[in-house]
Amino acid sequence: MRVVVCKTFFNGLSYYRAEEPARAVVEAGIGVEVVVVPGLATTMSTGPDPVVLDVDDQGADVVVMQLPKTVEMLQCLRILQARGTAVVVEVDDLLHGASYGLVGHLMAQVGASQRVLECAREADLVTVTTPVLLKEYARHGRGAVVPNAVPRRVAELTPAYERQPDRVVLGWTGNVLGHPYDLQEMGSGLQQALDATAGGSEFVVLGQRWDAAERLGLRAEPREVPWENAVDDYLALVGDTLDIGLAPLRVDRFNTAKSWLKVLEYAARGVFAVRSPITEYDRLGLGYRARAARDWAKALTRAVQDPGWRVEQARAAREVVLEQHLVEHRVPQWVGAWEQAAAHRAEARGKAAVTIG
Repeated sequence: MRVVVCKTFFNGLSYYRAEEPARAVVEAGIGVEVVVVPGLATTMSTGPDPVVLDVDDQGADVVVMQLPKTVEMLQCLRILQARGTAVVVEVDDLLHGASYGLVGHLMAQVGASQRVLECAREADLVTVTTPVLLKEYARHGRGAVVPNAVPRRVAELTPAYERQPDRVVLGWTGNVLGHPYDLQEMGSGLQQALDATAGGSEFVVLGQRWDAAERLGLRAEPREVPWENAVDDYLALVGDTLDIGLAPLRVDRFNTAKSWLKVLEYAARGVFAVRSPITEYDRLGLGYRARAARDWAKALTRAVQDPGWRVEQARAAREVVLEQHLVEHRVPQWVGAWEQAAAHRAEARGKAAVTIG
């Protein structure tokens, strides 16, 4: 079987849901050829409203479209299926459920989230990261949950817990403007913990802090560590910088559908995590569950003051990642999904031939 994966331009998404799965499948040596491409070559009509006339499938049995959000991608899907090529739509976020201020909300405003839904409805199979997304994007019953995982090379980097820091670093990763509601879930818990451990801890934002201090009611600006665009470099930096990782998420429709990725990254790098009671974080079962400000304050304070406990928790979480959540563990699920898509396309084509005959 030959699979062509058309990846998105979003770095993290293409890394976890296209490039790394493709690499793992090829390295497994099971006779499945996977090629990752930045786009599909098409032939367009001329005129004021051009449409796709043909698309180069590169000899694929299955074409995977990651986050297809244009009318042209829907046209490509239909052409490929008419030719007998199966199409899988890969989605990692509930774009039509995004709150105001999120990137997904902007996509909804320009109609992109609707195009993703349309492509998913016509796909031979939809792959997603969570059961909630499966219900939203695969209501036709043709879908598969393939949870996020990390590459072995990342999980085998020197873990953060092997350090003995003079000052324990509590950190959050991301762009504050891209998460306008999440940090506030900690309430006063972070400042309480910083007060209780003054002189022995500091708060860092790995990414863009913007107005994080104001949002959290902090008495001092957090230190900002510049983001690394290459995902491998970013993941290395997480473990090299943080001792305790924060994963606050507002409980809303968009976040409830989200993957467990941030906590998984912390765990893989040996960083003790404190996180919100989000469905997928609970399903993963890693990290300290914090619902209210007092929970955040209690967990963070103890993690700073009791390094033995912090290290024990972080080490156990990393072992779970090594045993259950590496990209190589997902190979049967990825291949199984692609095979299901191919089988559906063959069945649909067979039915069409009988009807015509």
